[in-house]
Amino acid sequence: MLIRRCLAVILTLALLAPCVLAGERKGPSWFETVKFKGDLRLRYEGFDHPGKYEDGERNRFRLRYRLGLVADVAEGIRIGAEMRSGNPLDPVSDNQSLDGAFSKKEISLAQMYVDFALSERFSLIAGKFSPKKLWKVSDMQIDDDVVSEGAMGRWLFGGHGGALSKVQANAWAYALEESSSGPDAYAWGAQIYPEFKLGGHAKLTVGVGYEATVRPELVADLTAAGKLKGNKMTHFLSEDGTLLSDFQVANAFVEWKNSASERWPVKVSAFFYKNLGANGVGKNNDSAYFARVQIGDYKKPGQMAFRLSRYYAEPDAIFYAWTQSDTTRGSNLDGYRFDYRVGLHSGGHLNLTWYRTDSAVDAWPPTGSTTTASLSNFDSETMDRWQVDYILKF
Repeated sequence: MLIRRCLAVILTLALLAPCVLAGERKGPSWFETVKFKGDLRLRYEGFDHPGKYEDGERNRFRLRYRLGLVADVAEGIRIGAEMRSGNPLDPVSDNQSLDGAFSKKEISLAQMYVDFALSERFSLIAGKFSPKKLWKVSDMQIDDDVVSEGAMGRWLFGGHGGALSKVQANAWAYALEESSSGPDAYAWGAQIYPEFKLGGHAKLTVGVGYEATVRPELVADLTAAGKLKGNKMTHFLSEDGTLLSDFQVANAFVEWKNSASERWPVKVSAFFYKNLGANGVGKNNDSAYFARVQIGDYKKPGQMAFRLSRYYAEPDAIFYAWTQSDTTRGSNLDGYRFDYRVGLHSGGHLNLTWYRTDSAVDAWPPTGSTTTASLSNFDSETMDRWQVDYILKF
């Protein structure tokens, strides 16, 4: 209740602040600061999934389009908005498949936010916004296309010489589902991570975080009713069909970057997750990890990058609804991803991706088990998925 009331106050202040804080502006008028940005992606996608599709294979073509703007409307106050393609009921994908016999494609409001730089050390963003670049998070935890609804505060502390270059802390509260007959569903969390300089070209970031999803069953009900698209729910269920576990996920992470070679920079990252709210059989299936190695840079024509990712999540490790969508599941996941990217021209590149996804739990219920819990959307078949993307940013 306290978190929800705090969230309501923050959002109200965010809406009122431009009127209250805006004073005489120095420099250009706010409309002269407007900047547009967007991207277009064309994709061919193929699947090999025995037992899922006829003859085990599926092929499709997809497109994604995003167009947004940002503007500095007053000293220390920036607003942003963005339109995106995709099904508005799908939080983890902005793609549109080329089908429907020439029918029109959907486009909707994806972002609308206010970002306050309240001091040199503290900023607050509120509204509907993309959190991916505002904090340290893995693909497995939250998909690139997710736009949260709520507020996030960011504290930045500079180092005082030596190896420590900075320390950042984030705290957030997100609205998930409003209930007309009972308490609402929401999420809240925080993280902190210092960054260290290792010589002239290397950086090391280490950190810890925590996120609690309050009343996740309201979100699960939306999926069960077909009102929420995207990832399959792959958690343990009780006899009455409700979630067996709560989701109070602690995580630790490390990231190392080395830019000694401008042509071949290296980035290595790893995340570990533990659901402290797991119950019943979920207590033996409450952990996840993600690791990634990337070599190279593709931002200039002719340059290329290679990336290898490892996904592993037991069924009740992390909440399914806004995790990586290309694996089609947020938990009960044992998978790999390989990417090759090459720059074609200014703002454009080609991306080749291969996924292999399997189940972390190979059989359910286990042989000789007497448990009464069930595992939702159990699928023991291996899926191979490949993508060819042309991406243009402008």
